[in-house]
Amino acid sequence: MLRLFSTIQKEMLIVLRDRGGLAIMFLMPMAMITIMALIQDAPFRDYQELKIPLLLINNDKGSLGIAVEKGLNESKIFDITKKNSSPEEVKKTVKSGDYEIAVIIPDNATELLNSKVSHFVAAKLSSVGLADSGKTDVKITDGSLNLNVFFSPDTKKSFKASILSSLKQSISKLETQTLLDYFSKELNKDESKVTDKKPIDDFVTLQEVSTIDTPKEALLLNSVQHNVPAWTIFGMFFIVISMSGSIIKERDEGSYTRILTMPGSYITVLAGKTTAYLFICLIQCVLMLLVGIFVLPHLGLPRLIIGNNISAMLLIAIATGLAATGYGVMVGTLFKTHQQSSTFGAVSIVILAALGGIWVPIYVMPEGIRLLAEFSPLNWALSAFHKLFLSEGTIQTILPNLLKLFAFFISTLLVAFIYNKKK
Repeated sequence: MLRLFSTIQKEMLIVLRDRGGLAIMFLMPMAMITIMALIQDAPFRDYQELKIPLLLINNDKGSLGIAVEKGLNESKIFDITKKNSSPEEVKKTVKSGDYEIAVIIPDNATELLNSKVSHFVAAKLSSVGLADSGKTDVKITDGSLNLNVFFSPDTKKSFKASILSSLKQSISKLETQTLLDYFSKELNKDESKVTDKKPIDDFVTLQEVSTIDTPKEALLLNSVQHNVPAWTIFGMFFIVISMSGSIIKERDEGSYTRILTMPGSYITVLAGKTTAYLFICLIQCVLMLLVGIFVLPHLGLPRLIIGNNISAMLLIAIATGLAATGYGVMVGTLFKTHQQSSTFGAVSIVILAALGGIWVPIYVMPEGIRLLAEFSPLNWALSAFHKLFLSEGTIQTILPNLLKLFAFFISTLLVAFIYNKKK
């Protein structure tokens, strides 16, 4: 036990005496969290918070043009500009990037709609014997009714589908209203008998119901809720450079050989070194979470919501720190020089971070990359933080992630122990 405490004391003294390295170890991750949260704030906002520039050319003065324009205004996500331009001018304007979307409502669109609906109603009523067959000869206005929608070349397919669906919804309600009006008119030849001419209401409405009881801002994966835990994990894993460098330095200077001459086993040395650097990782974690809670709101960003399950958060921090320190021990044992360990450690952590969703959320990655993300320990830790912060997770819900991180820690120590023993 004395050897264990002596090893911990030795490692802490080495770290504390290197004040420049200590500042880099703590201050740089805090600065990185702040910068990344500011940079990624806009991409994480919902479309409802943005004003997308839209060009509207409404050449129709009837109910169809009014309904489409009203639907676009009610969506509250567009910054609508109304102009009178030709289709070719509109195409060039959208292609140049001045507008994200453009909608052209053609001349006499309402007249075309009424003509088509009148012909449809007359034909249907005639087929069931409720109207004269001559009514099917209702004159239908020539031409097809098309609303042209132009999208910027860089618009995503999912966003296009969302906009087209919103436009279709506005048009469908007007079509239904027009159909009912014509059916009512045909079935009641005396228009004075038609008393109910109110616009139809939606028979089915959609209501969003929250699945958890936390404040509304905690339900959203905004830049703070993603970047603070993500870069906290990244900073904790980056300790592999300091830790592996310490192991190699001891080996090169002969300190490691002198330590082995003392009573005890190699496992005790590993345990002491791991405990010391785990303590450093936990300090990093606390400082970076405090940045998300107290500093980022003063920069105009949302406040980090961590919930009330402190014990579960502590378990995630410990499991992540153990995984990071275990990886550092393995890298320091396998490589012979500081240049090899630092290069491999830095590059491997960056790769694991990219695969693990640290830079961007996993759901926006290609399917093949999402499969590889399942093998990144940084993804296991980030997923546990998200379950805790965004879904009111408990120790039971994050237990699979904790077990993976502990298993990774044990595996890295075993690799280091077996390699060291054989060498």
